[in-house]
Amino acid sequence: MLYIALGVAGFVCFLLFDILSMYGKVIGKYLFVLMGTGLIVFSTIRIIADSSMIAVFSITRIIGLFLAILFALLLVYSVFIEVGLNTYKKVAEPGLVTNGTYSLVRHPGVVWLFLAYFFASIYFQNNYLLLTAFIWTAVNTVYIIIQERFILIKLFKEYDTYITTTPMIIPNYSSLKKFITIQNWRKE
Repeated sequence: MLYIALGVAGFVCFLLFDILSMYGKVIGKYLFVLMGTGLIVFSTIRIIADSSMIAVFSITRIIGLFLAILFALLLVYSVFIEVGLNTYKKVAEPGLVTNGTYSLVRHPGVVWLFLAYFFASIYFQNNYLLLTAFIWTAVNTVYIIIQERFILIKLFKEYDTYITTTPMIIPNYSSLKKFITIQNWRKE
């Protein structure tokens, strides 16, 4: 449970990053984003290292590994590439992203994180990693609720409209349809 708790502290650091970003506190924001990322990565490595893996490779485990890697890559894509490096610059110039994976749901990182850990738990045959997936997804959901209510609504004047057109974390028919359109993937 120690490593799960350290990961939770990582999400708290991400919230502090957002708050410090709003107020232009450059050094503090970088400190907290690095600390948050470090806590989550360190905890993940320790949880996986504690796995008692059986050296049998079944098709289920191979599929689990493939899907865990796919969703981890989607997480990096959504959070760093789609949102853009402007968010992480010294003087942030964030812009609201509503296309790509952000047309599917407002917080695709929550979905990708859960699925990456879920499928990794299958590959590593690790119930602790599965528990981590559920707990960190719950904490991440609380984080994004706070982020939406107090931060994003202030950063982006068009966020109210985005909320009405795109679901928070569970895609619906309309968002799936919007997500798969060719126009959705063009940069404007």
